[in-house]
Amino acid sequence: MSTNNTAATIKAHAITMAATNTNPSLTTELSKKEKELFYNCLYRITDGLPTHELESIAKESAECQAALEKEIQILEASLQAPEGSADVSSNDEPPPVVVTPMMHHIIPIIPPEYDYTNLQGPNYLDSTSKIMASDLSPLDRYFTVSALLGRLREPFDTPPPPHSGLARARLAAMAAVEKKKSKSQFTAQYTRKITSMDKYTKILQLRQLNDIYTSHQTDNTAMLALVKRISNHRTATVFRRAVNPLEAPGYTDRILFPVDLTLIKKMVVCGYIKTFEELHQAVGLICHNCVKFNGRDSDYSMLTREFENYVDDSFLDFMQKQKDKVAAMAVTDSVLGGGVGVGVGGDAGVAVGNGQAT
Repeated sequence: MSTNNTAATIKAHAITMAATNTNPSLTTELSKKEKELFYNCLYRITDGLPTHELESIAKESAECQAALEKEIQILEASLQAPEGSADVSSNDEPPPVVVTPMMHHIIPIIPPEYDYTNLQGPNYLDSTSKIMASDLSPLDRYFTVSALLGRLREPFDTPPPPHSGLARARLAAMAAVEKKKSKSQFTAQYTRKITSMDKYTKILQLRQLNDIYTSHQTDNTAMLALVKRISNHRTATVFRRAVNPLEAPGYTDRILFPVDLTLIKKMVVCGYIKTFEELHQAVGLICHNCVKFNGRDSDYSMLTREFENYVDDSFLDFMQKQKDKVAAMAVTDSVLGGGVGVGVGGDAGVAVGNGQAT
């Protein structure tokens, strides 16, 4: 579960590229404190990822950056062109769309430029009309970088395409919450933002403030109890068993390190996972794989973010209870070992000889 210095260097490079280039509008709108938290959150969710995944993030980030810069240059040139002039790059027709009666929303066809199997052509859209007509971006071609940003939750989550089912679901959920609480949209968003940032901060502080989180557990009973708690949540249903490659064509090609909750339980039992931190990282790899395979705006990825939010809540609650339990046991041992007694009327005395208080 540990990473070497090379992997750490790759990780830092990947995070810088992904954060500043795939979502520049996000980082420019955040305060200095929020930016620091944003980068720390990105770093944390890469912790425990296999070195191969970290290398992929670094490689894809550089390619994604180059593609985004090309598209930005095309759009900037279009803005500077005289009014009424032709398309900056080409007169190609906008990409077609497919309407599915079952889903009742528009699903854009993936442009060849964003198809990861297309290794011959460019990896960016070469005209203003194509860029404006597509809901997708270069980020949708690079699954590993997309998985990194797709796991972020509010207020650091990336906006979904306007025609996606996820966008409509999120807007409907937000409207329902705001109506129920009779709060203005601004107040509701601000409350969610503060709550989410507070949770992120507490997760980041687990390693420093709770020694139990990083210490080797000679008894795996507590870790197995936490695995059971996570597995029993309604969002964990799809993560309890390994993905069947026959039901998910291409899964084994894209996901090189498959993991599920049943496998994690076995890893705890056999002693491969020795700390709560390693357990947290292993569950994070489940989330990474799901978003990487299904895309950051899919229904499965929406479920993944909800699942990982519950996982973080569970770790915060469970680790605090473990810490309180250890503290209570220490107090009990101190009282019994020190021989401190409480006499009638609450007068404290020190037991000596046959146990009578002096």
